[in-house]
Amino acid sequence: MKMKTSSAFSLVWILGHLCAAQTQTSPGAEPDVGEQGPLPLQDIWDELRELRDTVVEQKVELRYLTERVTAAESVVEALEMANAAMEARMTAAESLAEELQTVNDELAVAQEKLSTLQQRLTADETHLEELEQHQEGQDAALQELQNLNEVGKVAFSASLLESGEGNTGTDVFVPLVYRNVFTNIGNHYNPITGYFTAAVRALYYFSFTGHVAHTESATLMRLVKNEDFIVASGDSGTTAEDPEDNVANGVVLQLEVGDVVSVQFGGEIWDDQYHRTTFSGFLLFPL
Repeated sequence: MKMKTSSAFSLVWILGHLCAAQTQTSPGAEPDVGEQGPLPLQDIWDELRELRDTVVEQKVELRYLTERVTAAESVVEALEMANAAMEARMTAAESLAEELQTVNDELAVAQEKLSTLQQRLTADETHLEELEQHQEGQDAALQELQNLNEVGKVAFSASLLESGEGNTGTDVFVPLVYRNVFTNIGNHYNPITGYFTAAVRALYYFSFTGHVAHTESATLMRLVKNEDFIVASGDSGTTAEDPEDNVANGVVLQLEVGDVVSVQFGGEIWDDQYHRTTFSGFLLFPL
C-alpha cells in the first residue's frame, strides 16, 4: 500500500511539471520569474520511465505476493483439512479408547466371574472326588455285604435213602452219605461224599436223626468236625416188644473256611419212604 501511494504521488508531481512545461512553451506566455522553472521535458520522460519501471516492478512484486498468498491459502486450506482429518482421527481414537475401556471393564468383570467359577469348579471337583471316594467305599461295603449275604445263605437238609427202605450196616465208623437232598442252598453239602464244607467263617447249627428198626445190632451216630468227635447219640438193638427206636442230637459249631462236618455211624440204621434218618444244618451268622 505504501508503494502504491508513493507511485501515485510521483505521478501527480510529474503531471504538474509537464503542464508547466507546456504552459511555458505556449505563445504569449510569460515565465514566472518568482517561482522555480519547470523541469525539462527530457527529465519528465525519464521520470515517467522510472515510474513505469517502478509500476512494473510493483506489478511483478504484487503478482509474486499474490502467488505466495494463494500458495499460503492453499497451505492453510491443506492444514485445515489435515487438522480436520486429525480431529476426526482423534475423535475416532477417543471413541475407540472408550470402547476399549468398556471392553476392558467387561473383560475384568468376566475374568472375575471366571475366577469365581473356577474356584467353585475346583471346590465342586474336590467335593465330587470325596463323593466318588465315599461312593466307592459304599460300593465296596455293599459288595462285601452282598458277598456275605450270598455266602450267608447256607442251609441244607437230606435223608439217607433216595427210594426204598431197609437197614444200612457197618462194623466200623464210616460217614453216612445222605443221598436224598431236600434243600442245599449254597451247594455246600455234597450228596456223594456226605460232607458239609464251610465257605465262610461263621457259627452253624447242625442236627441229625436216626431210625432203628428190625435189627439186633446197636446203633451209634456221631457228628464229626474234620476228624474230631463232637456229639453222639445211640440205642441198642430192637426187640419184639420194642421193634423201633429213634436217636437224635444237635450242636452249634464255629467253623473256619474249609472245615468239614459229617455224621458217622456204626451198627445198623434204617430209612424208608418216611425219611426218618436225616442230616441238616444252616449258617446262623458270619463272624
